[in-house]
Amino acid sequence: MRKYLSLTALLASSALAASVTVNPASTAQKVTGFGGASVYYQSWIKNLPTADQEALFDTAFTGLNISLLRVGNWYQDEDITKIQDDIDIVKAAKTRLGDHMKIQMSSWSAPAKLKPSNSLNGQDGHSKSDKTLKKANGDAYGAYAYTDFANWWKKSLEAYKAAGISPDYVSIQNEPDMEATYEETLFEPTETNEIAGYKEALNAVYDAVKGQTKLIGPEPLGIGYSNFEKYAKELDATKLDGYSYHLYHAGDGNDNSGNNYLDPENFRKPMKAIADVYGKGDKPIIMTEFCPMLDEPREKDMLGLAQIMQIGFTDGRLSGYIAWQLFWGYHSQMIGVCPGAGWDLDGSGKYVCDDAGFKIFPEYHAMRHYSKFVNPGASVIATATDDANLKTVAFLSANGDSISTILINTGSTAIQLDNPAIAGYGLVTAVQSKENGLKSKNISVAACTVLPARSITTLVYKKGAAAATVATCKDETSDASYVEPIIVPTDDVVIVDYTTSTDVSGWQAMDDKLSDVTYGTTAIDGIAGYASVPLAGCDQSEESCGYQNQLLNISTEGAKALSSCASLVITMRSQGTSDAYVNVGGAAGGSWVDYEYGKLAAGSKWSETKVSLKKEGENGSTALTFNSESAGIYIAKIVATGCTGTGSIKMTRRSFVNDSKTQAYIFDMNGNLVWKGRKGEALNDNGTLKPSIRQGAYILKTKSNAQRVFKK
Repeated sequence: MRKYLSLTALLASSALAASVTVNPASTAQKVTGFGGASVYYQSWIKNLPTADQEALFDTAFTGLNISLLRVGNWYQDEDITKIQDDIDIVKAAKTRLGDHMKIQMSSWSAPAKLKPSNSLNGQDGHSKSDKTLKKANGDAYGAYAYTDFANWWKKSLEAYKAAGISPDYVSIQNEPDMEATYEETLFEPTETNEIAGYKEALNAVYDAVKGQTKLIGPEPLGIGYSNFEKYAKELDATKLDGYSYHLYHAGDGNDNSGNNYLDPENFRKPMKAIADVYGKGDKPIIMTEFCPMLDEPREKDMLGLAQIMQIGFTDGRLSGYIAWQLFWGYHSQMIGVCPGAGWDLDGSGKYVCDDAGFKIFPEYHAMRHYSKFVNPGASVIATATDDANLKTVAFLSANGDSISTILINTGSTAIQLDNPAIAGYGLVTAVQSKENGLKSKNISVAACTVLPARSITTLVYKKGAAAATVATCKDETSDASYVEPIIVPTDDVVIVDYTTSTDVSGWQAMDDKLSDVTYGTTAIDGIAGYASVPLAGCDQSEESCGYQNQLLNISTEGAKALSSCASLVITMRSQGTSDAYVNVGGAAGGSWVDYEYGKLAAGSKWSETKVSLKKEGENGSTALTFNSESAGIYIAKIVATGCTGTGSIKMTRRSFVNDSKTQAYIFDMNGNLVWKGRKGEALNDNGTLKPSIRQGAYILKTKSNAQRVFKK
């Protein structure tokens, strides 16, 4: 304790001095709300134990006090029973927040029957014209099936309302400019010979649903390169109740979401450009989706989100901000969810979890500094500071009785702030979160506040409250016990290294259609030794293609590593210019409990791809197997990492029993539950799926296992 007090005293005495002014008389746009999305992984939430579900809902809804919840329109096949998880989640939110929380709904795809590809997913189209609306003769709005699209939206809203979900804001298409492999429908700003027009679609939907909800748009992927303006300038503004966009690029080469989180100033210029044209009227601008696009949460992303929002609500004149992942798989933006042991729905190893429950990540606290203390109807008011590292934004409540001021110290030195003096208002609440420190902590109310380096502070003032009588302040959120994580190196086991060995004799083609593996010596990006591994080059779910595996027999030491190491790191690259996605498994003695699907072999560079060994256990594999729909990959090296000695990661062998009556669930590759019943009712004798669902790949999940399966 003595050490802690000495440290805080030192920090306070060495802190830089700064001042902030807040002017309630200088008001700007009104707040629509703050929140996050419940899109994908709803089934993970609903598979939590009941007590954990309730605690999760309390944390997500009451804890954040969100005022905007984003949901998807999943009524594509007009079967409302398939959205029961959404219905339950919205009901839980409304029970806690009532009409304080508004719902924003976006569609990811038009119904398959309205698209030339006859599929919701972009990967099933061969060209852009397959991924848009079908053409239609005599449609009142243009050359495509706009009327049918609008009528589907009308039916959707009626069905959702009857089920208890009444969207307050609707975006007719999520990211109309994004060519995705998952659900998508492309729209150009106005129709072309190849692609339907967003303008024409909006006109049709407006006529079909006017009065039922508010329409916002055009919701493009990012705001760089005048991307938002290309759509917005073509639209009839009278058909929109507000504007929306995403932030996955900011222009000027700033296309990396993770980097933009670490340098939020990248957004200021394009946000301001939009605000200068579209933010001066009474239509709100709502940022409806953004995340760092990383597999692992970072402490730094807490300040990243807080500063992006600060820029948005000042220069960007935003009225609302909806982060992408309110809750997601266990690696999430705000709240990570684990339904129970062994859940890894997409087989990638990204969303593996062991114990049922949920976890709060740093961005949760960034959002809370806004959402918990600023309600809809509040106005943004003017602030100013004399410290370049201090970012500020303030809000005056709708009835004028409170002011919330958010202070973000982005610098590496603490700041001692004489709290802003606001005539007629007194400070009543101070909350602080520090990077690598304490989060959402109520700190002492005093005449001054220490803003630790890399921290967020919210000061809440009440009209008529007395001024603070405590004159001194101290650092209360720096955690003296925090120690930067130290990575302890472990032994690695080299399975193969073709940069030093030319021997590819361990490879064996397991299908006559496959050519033999050869050794490559032509340098590619500095690597002049690698195995050239031919693969299927066709859709392996099709009977004419079938599963074509290349087998790599490995040494005794390598086989032991599969059961005693944490993961494989495979240095590989696609043989084409496009990314290849490779399925990797164990063989010749056993197979992995969960096959590792879709591991990246980049088309533009060598990629070090991690494959989890967590579930290999005692399966006794003495070989690795590779298959892919790609034509081939190059492999330079395979290394087992995190090796701590034999037996350290072993798992108990499973007995082989008749599990046909076991409860089973079928999920699509985005994690959406599409069927549930008994395992015997799910699988044909040849391992394909029985239920009446569309053709493609799925995950079959039971209590003890998860496997990739196909519907023929």
